[in-house]
Amino acid sequence: MSVRALIAGTVIAGAVLASIVAIALSPGQPTETASATQKPTASTSPSPTSTPAPAPVVVQGVKVDPLGDVRGEYVFATRDVPGDGPPTSELWAIPLSDGTRAQAVVRYRGHTMPWLAGKISPDGRRFAVPADRGDGVTRILIVSLIDGALAWLKTDDTKDSDTQPVWDPSGKQIAFVRAGAANQWSLWAVSADGSALRRITDPVALPMYLHTWTADGGAIAFYQGIGYDVISLANGARSHASDLISADASWRAASPALLATVSTSINFGSRYQVVLAAAPDGPRTVIAETAAPGLSLGGPRWRPGRDEFLYSFGDAATSTHELRVRSLSGAERRFAFDGGSPAWTTDGSAIVYLRGETAPFPGEGGSTQQALVLAEIRVIGADGGGDRTLYRTPAPAGALPPNWCVCNDALAVRKL
Repeated sequence: MSVRALIAGTVIAGAVLASIVAIALSPGQPTETASATQKPTASTSPSPTSTPAPAPVVVQGVKVDPLGDVRGEYVFATRDVPGDGPPTSELWAIPLSDGTRAQAVVRYRGHTMPWLAGKISPDGRRFAVPADRGDGVTRILIVSLIDGALAWLKTDDTKDSDTQPVWDPSGKQIAFVRAGAANQWSLWAVSADGSALRRITDPVALPMYLHTWTADGGAIAFYQGIGYDVISLANGARSHASDLISADASWRAASPALLATVSTSINFGSRYQVVLAAAPDGPRTVIAETAAPGLSLGGPRWRPGRDEFLYSFGDAATSTHELRVRSLSGAERRFAFDGGSPAWTTDGSAIVYLRGETAPFPGEGGSTQQALVLAEIRVIGADGGGDRTLYRTPAPAGALPPNWCVCNDALAVRKL
C-alpha cells in the first residue's frame, strides 16, 4: 500500500475530526485607558483615574511559545502530541531558510488540521483555532504567533458551537461553520474585529465542511454532502457541482479562476480529470486526465504569479507516483514523488511537501514491523531540482516519529 493511498484513505476522517473540534466565545469590548496625566487643581472634583487594562485571556489547554518579531518565509504544519489524556496537537513554524530553527508555537486541545492555510492569517501573524470557552461551548480563538496574546473572536453569546475558521485573502474577515441545536449546520462570516456578523446559509441537518474563500474575497467555497459549492457574499447565489472532488480545488484572481479535480466512473473504475472553470457549475476545460482505471491524479494547486499548476499522479499497477508541474499551454515537468500535501512557496520558486516512508517498530514476540509515516517536510525546486529535507520530527527511542497531519493541505506557507 503506498503512502498516497494511505493519505487518500484518511483525508475524510481527518477532515471530520477537525470539523467537530469546537470553538470559542467573545470577550467584551476593551475599555480605553487615559492617555495623559492631568495637573492637580484646587477643584473639589475627584481626579480622573485610569481604567485598568483588561486581564490577559487564558484558555485551558492552550500554550504559546511566540515567534517574536521575525522576518522571512515560514512553513506551518500541525501534528498530534503523543500521550494520554485529551487529544492535543501543536502548530509548528519552520523557517524555509533554516529548518534547525523549527519550533512548536501553539499547543492546543484538539486534532491536527486539514486545509491549514485557511487557519493562518495571510500575513502569517495569527492563528485561528477552535477552543472551549470554559462552559462546554466552543468558539474561535485568535492566537498571535508574534507575541502570544490570545483573544476570542467576537460573535454573539449563544450556546451554539463555532468551528472551522477560515481567513479571507485580506485578513479582515473570517468565515466559520456553526453547529446549532438538532445538528443544524450553517455558514457564517464576521469581520476580524467582531463587526458585521452575518449568517450566509440557512441551517441544514447535514454536516458542512468549509474549504476556502475565492481569491477575490467575494465568495466562500465549502461542501455539504457530495460535491463542491461556492456561495456569493454579495447576493447569496450558489454554484454547485456534484462531480468535483470535495475541496480538491484551488482558486486564483486571474481567469480561469478555478482549478479542480473531477471524478467520473468508467469501466468499473474511476477516471480523474483536472479542469479549469470560472465556477463549479460553469463551462470547463480539461487540462489533464487519466486514460484508464487504476490511474489517479489530484491535488491541483495554482503556482503563484504563473499560468502553471502542480498536481500529483499515481499508477497503482506500477507503484509509480509523480509530482507534476504543468502549464496551461500543455508543457509538463515530472519528478518522482511519494508523499502528500504539496504546497507552493509564496513566490512560486519551490514546493514544500510531506515525504512518505516506512519506519520500523517493535512487533509481537520480538519481531520488527513496518509502518507508513509522514514525519519529514521537504522542499524541492519548481524545476524538480534541489530536493532537500527542511525538518524531520524526531522519534523517541523505540517509537515511531510523530506524523504531521495525514490530511488535505497539511502545510501552509507564509512570508512574515
